[in-house]
Amino acid sequence: MPADGVTSILLVVSTATTKDAGSDMFFELIIPELASTESPAPTEPGSTSVYTLPANGSKTIEQISPADITISADMPNGDNAWLPASLYLLAKTDSSSYELVCSIPQWPSQIWISEDQSAHTLPPAFPAISLQNVLDARNPF
Repeated sequence: MPADGVTSILLVVSTATTKDAGSDMFFELIIPELASTESPAPTEPGSTSVYTLPANGSKTIEQISPADITISADMPNGDNAWLPASLYLLAKTDSSSYELVCSIPQWPSQIWISEDQSAHTLPPAFPAISLQNVLDARNPF
């Protein structure tokens, strides 16, 4: 019997408490051929938001990889950057409970997100990055 496809994604993301970490930007999260969202980032430092995304069922949970998931900036104004604190992505099928797909309990402080790379310097901001790259930055060896 074939495995069920993913029909729902749960995304839990927080903003860091570092100075200027909060932003009025939107972010886009894309899981190719499965789901995407354009959502406001949690604006206040230390705040957390939970997003539920519909998914089209074209992939199983096992077929979702952090290397395929991208987070990018999508701002109404391009003059600020956002520093997440943590990110958790879970997925479920119609016949299952949510299962953890990607866990980033402590977002690397050098990975700020902004459409404008000069919106944050030292280090410059990323306009887009895969969750695998974020995981690799946490564990460089």
